[in-house]
Parts: sequence; C-alpha cells; structure tokens
Amino acid sequence: MLIQLTIQNFLSFRDEVTFSMVGVSSDQQHTNHLAENAAGKGRSLLPIAAIYGANAAGKSNLIEALNFVQNLVVEGTRSSKSIPVSPFKLSDYNKQPSKFEFVFTYQETQYSYGFKLNREQIFEEWLYAIPRGKKKEVMYFERITSEEKETSLDYGSVLKGRSDKGKQFLDFIAEGTRPNQLFLTEAIERNVQILLPVANWFRKVLTIIPAEADYRGLEIGILGNESFTKFLSEFIQFAGTGIDSISTEEIELDFDQHFPNIPKTVRENFLEKLAADDDSVAMIENPRGKRHLLVKSEGGQLSLIQLKTQHRHEDGRLIDFTIEEESEGTQRLINLVPCLFVLKEETEKVIFLDELDRRLHPLLSRCFVKAAIDCREKSNQLIFTTHDTNLLDLDLLRRDEIWFVEKNQQSVSNLYSLAEFKIRPDLKIEKGYLNGRFGAIPLTLPHVGKSSN
Repeated sequence: MLIQLTIQNFLSFRDEVTFSMVGVSSDQQHTNHLAENAAGKGRSLLPIAAIYGANAAGKSNLIEALNFVQNLVVEGTRSSKSIPVSPFKLSDYNKQPSKFEFVFTYQETQYSYGFKLNREQIFEEWLYAIPRGKKKEVMYFERITSEEKETSLDYGSVLKGRSDKGKQFLDFIAEGTRPNQLFLTEAIERNVQILLPVANWFRKVLTIIPAEADYRGLEIGILGNESFTKFLSEFIQFAGTGIDSISTEEIELDFDQHFPNIPKTVRENFLEKLAADDDSVAMIENPRGKRHLLVKSEGGQLSLIQLKTQHRHEDGRLIDFTIEEESEGTQRLINLVPCLFVLKEETEKVIFLDELDRRLHPLLSRCFVKAAIDCREKSNQLIFTTHDTNLLDLDLLRRDEIWFVEKNQQSVSNLYSLAEFKIRPDLKIEKGYLNGRFGAIPLTLPHVGKSSN
C-alpha cells in the first residue's frame, strides 16, 4: 500500500509537496475504510482518495510524475539518452535537481525509496526499509553521484550480507551503473534478488490509468475469465446502460479488410514478430488509435477478437451491438469496470486513475466510488482525479480522503488535504468548495457566493 509520495521541481510542482494515504486519527468518520496498523502500529492507511482542482492546476501533473518514476525504475535509460525529467520552467528551479520519494508497504515490509536527478544524471538515490516483524528502519543503500559523474555507494548489512563477496559484487554493480541510470534498476538487471520486491512494486503494484486510456486486458479477460465476464456484465446492467450482457466474437482475420490503412511495412513487421513470439495473443492499433486483439491458433491461423454487447429486443431476443455503437459514456464505463474487478480479486494494488468522471454521469461516478470502497481487498487502494463535486460528500468519503491541487499566480501547484481545515461534521463540502472556501477552483472565476461555516 502507498503510505506517501513526495515530489519537488517537476512540471508545475516547484516546491516540495507530499501526498499521504495515512488516516488522520482525529477523523472518526468511516472507520471501516481504514486498514489498521498498515503503516506501523497506530497508523492506518486509507483505501481511496479523490483529488480536486481547476483545469491546469496540476492534477494530471501528479499522474505524469508517477508515470515518469515508474518508467525510470522499470525501463531504465539508454547510455546516450538524457533523463526525460521535466523540471519547473518558470524560474531558476529548472537548473536544480528534481526530487521523488515513495514510502509504501509490500509483502509486509515498509520501504522508503527516492532519488534526486536532473536530465544528465542521478545525484542521490536511497532505499530504507522496516522489515517484517521489526520496528527499526534499516538502510539498504545510499548512492551519491558527484557533478564529475563519480559515484559512491554505502550499503547496509541487509543488502551486502556478512561476507566480503556480497560487497564486492555490489561494488562491481555500482561501478557499472551509469550516472543517468538508477542503481535500483541496474541491480535488478544484475539479479540482486533482495531488491526485487521494490522493483516489483513499481512494475506490478503501481497501476496508472490515463484519462483517455482503454483497458488493454478487456478482451482477454472476457475471453478467458468467466468470473470477470460475470462481474462486468452485472455491473453494466446495474448501471442502467441498457446492456444485457457483454461478450467477444472471434472472426477470421483479413488484413486488407480490417486494417486497410496500416502501411505494408508495419503489417509485415507485426506479423514477423507475432510469428516468432510464443504468445498466442497480441494487440494491434490502427492509425486512429483503436485497438484490436489478435489470437493465434496452434496452426498459426490468426483470428480477430471483437467486443460485442447484447441488448434485449422488445420481443425478448438478444440483439448484438458493436462496442462502437455504444455511447462514449458506456464505453468509458466498460473500460473502468475492470479496475473494480482488480480491486476486488487481486491483492496489493495501488491504482491511480486520471479523470474518473470523464464522460460519466455524476450518479455513475458516485456508484463507481462506492463500489470501489465496498468491494476492495484490504491491501488495495484507488486514487483518482476528478471535477465531480457530487463526490464531495462526507457521507461517502472521509476528510482525509479528499485532496486539492491549487495553482497560484506564479503557476506553482500546491497539494493539500481537506483534513487540514477545521470544519463542522455537517458542513456541505460541495457547496463550500464551489464557494471557494477550500481553494483549488479557477482563479479567474467569481465565487458562487459566500461560504457558510
């Protein structure tokens, strides 16, 4: 579970800001939301958080920061390429290092991992942990790289072990770590198993869903998981979309018919890769960004898998529709429901969802959030950005589950929680927000009226 993350000097976040999923002890509402003692004795973690702010305030920049860190840890860098970090541009901060730090729990161990860097190099990198059953934090490693590109690392006993051989191997990895590469990434490449859980948290636990993204496993899930298909169909029915069920259709692939605008060289390269790949499924996108799932039979025959929905005719028959015939709101909902299934069925997932309410009716957004709270596993979390003020309701969310991003006159974004405000339990949060009581609304728009206490 995510405990907190800290960002400094990235896009509109010039100053250091910290986003925390630690429950505030003074908030006694919805105590059933809390994962008790998840971040240490007496510290409970939250399962959900909503992030509000005006357009261009910095909400999506927070998602971009997560994307940047995830890609840097998982994919690494190339020796000839600069680090694609984007510092704050509107002051001399763009000459200073950017900072990122994540504190999280995974497999019953608490980790604190972070680094400072610019486009040319990593300046600092650190990893600490509180191992399972322990109370004291221990150092795994500290890395410092000078402006002359000279790197030094200090290792804790947990990482290097008791023999000189362990330290020698780590020294060898450190010597081979490029100034623009994370030591964590390099060590994973060299099979340092003790660091694998940290890398796996970024690779497998941290899940980022951009505003316009489709769920790429949708067709595969429907094709091979009956419980997933049942969950998806039931929720779509419950949401009142008019859809009775959802399924897939397999048809023989005809490239000229199905992908007439894909260049011949792209088609040939794709087919060569698919023929050489052991996987039986592959995803291809047409020039307009629409994705298609292809399935390869044992004989090498390719079939196209298409989503279809069923609506009930007035005489009781089920009539097939293509997914493109559904409204944009229904398509969006279909692509979001798998997120709920993941929260319900899997463990140790941290999902960041940008613009939850995009193309959704406010009642559907609220239904989705309530379902995310009710059906989740205790170790899962959902954090989302939204403009839907219908969700600003203390009957639905705790104060510490509501966050705001506000950009000042210098275009600097700040991040803060509703828990920082002293408010009455019966206060109408939505009205107070629209009246400007909590900030994070467009600066040029007049307040709707005077806020009430």
